[in-house]
Amino acid sequence: MASFTFNSVDLSDYDLSVISSNFFEFSQSLPYTQLQDYALIGGYKRNALGLKMNVVIQGTNAADVISNLDNVKKTLVGEDEEQLILDSVNTRYWNARLESLDGEFVSNTIWQGTLTFLCPDPLAYSTTETSSDFNIDADPDTISETMDGTAITKPVWTLTAGETLTDVTIKLENVITGEELQWTGSLVDEDELEIDSANWTVKLNGTSAMTITGEFPRLQPGSNTIKVTAFSTTGTLNITYRDAYL
Repeated sequence: MASFTFNSVDLSDYDLSVISSNFFEFSQSLPYTQLQDYALIGGYKRNALGLKMNVVIQGTNAADVISNLDNVKKTLVGEDEEQLILDSVNTRYWNARLESLDGEFVSNTIWQGTLTFLCPDPLAYSTTETSSDFNIDADPDTISETMDGTAITKPVWTLTAGETLTDVTIKLENVITGEELQWTGSLVDEDELEIDSANWTVKLNGTSAMTITGEFPRLQPGSNTIKVTAFSTTGTLNITYRDAYL
């Protein structure tokens, strides 16, 4: 029977099998404030995701089951979120932390119970990282990137200079979402300007370079039009991300 992997540990090694789960439930709220004659609607809010699975842990005898159960607890209990991957959907992972483990022996060789995980980030992510490279050979230059997920994702953008650029304001924009970040400074050939939209950081050759204005651009599901301005015509752009799923 199918099992799952947590923090790179395959729980089938401890004879754990998943009977059922709620991993593909989805909910979000749309907050609003009701005034006398009309309402003000805010942005969507996605609550933390509670993942539940009914499982069995087996063994050759009671002592063997207890040993497997102890190893399961040792694997799942930790201070941080870890990647959780179902065998049945092994192309996606959730960042999860164990919330509870409840169950009982139903025979001398079978323990049956429920595992509950909490995911502060309710999205699932592709287990495969996408890395797309583009030549920037016009100023401004426009490229297209297609993202296969179902939720907005926050990539790392790496601009590598192909020549010296002095006192420039480089613009990186997702035309589709309207998000544009501007960075001001100087570059020489092969300098790397890294824009991390998930962590809201900009680094030049690994050193913080937060001379910025605007918004960190993200990728939406489907086609995205990316515009790079003031980066001359000899540089490159790399976009690295994981598809995100609601």
